[in-house]
Amino acid sequence: MMTYEELKYRQAWTLEQKIDHSVGVVSSFAAKTGGGIFSSFSGGKDSTVMVDIIRRFVDRTVPSVFCNTGNEYPEVVKFVRQTENVTVIRPEMHIRQIIEKYGFPLISKEQSQYIRQAKHTHSEKLRNIRLYGSINGIGKIAERWKFIIDAPFDVSEKCCDFLKKKPFEKFRRETGLFPIIGTMASESRLRFQKWLKHGCNSFETNMIASYPMSIWTESDVWAYIRKFNLPYSPIYDMGIKRTGCLFCGFGCHIKGDRRFYFLKENKPKIYEHFMRLENNGVSYREALLYCGIDFPDSNNQQLQIKF
Repeated sequence: MMTYEELKYRQAWTLEQKIDHSVGVVSSFAAKTGGGIFSSFSGGKDSTVMVDIIRRFVDRTVPSVFCNTGNEYPEVVKFVRQTENVTVIRPEMHIRQIIEKYGFPLISKEQSQYIRQAKHTHSEKLRNIRLYGSINGIGKIAERWKFIIDAPFDVSEKCCDFLKKKPFEKFRRETGLFPIIGTMASESRLRFQKWLKHGCNSFETNMIASYPMSIWTESDVWAYIRKFNLPYSPIYDMGIKRTGCLFCGFGCHIKGDRRFYFLKENKPKIYEHFMRLENNGVSYREALLYCGIDFPDSNNQQLQIKF
């Protein structure tokens, strides 16, 4: 088990120390897996840096794998296509099917999972944990989001499973290669907890993977890009701070988040396409309004009348 203090200590390292650390993590992971590795490449700045570290300092032949869900920014897809030695995989389900069956990706992966379980579980024990927390007071829905349990639509974390996790699991089974993933512990509580439990390399049977950038911060990523004059997706120069799926609503409730405003202004056709997606007859646009999330149409009086 790692500690929070250890993470803060390592996050304070210099860029050079973090590069050396990441190289050591990847090299160790490759040695223990017999060299059977690939880099999970999203086309975003973090995985772009990770791929460069692997190819610059470890092994130039390590393949990268990009999952084209059909929901990425066009600028990201174009950047990926310009990158050498990238294998493209695709999910078996379309986002429309996933949202229709499971619900919208709102609030956070953790909270949407808790809300989904509280709403649909047949286990009274699990429902009580989601409503009131475990003995330690963890695992419950935040008070501010409990009203979504009674919403006329579902929310869910399942889109990530079907659009990203399952395609990569299928690739791993078919090739025998193990993933190197460019996530950081600072990005979310779940990723922080994963690092606390496993460190940068995990060899548990159901999740053999390497996370060589766990101790990095966003400022480190940009410092690396400047240091090596590394090409990156131009989407960041347009004002976007995070990439990933265009429709994703995880974190969109945070004050100052402008992802949907950017989407409507710069990709209006894509914006309208996603806002029309439905679950239980409720559109994404209506679900955002119901949850009190700020987005371009939140002042639409017709929508407000419906709810």
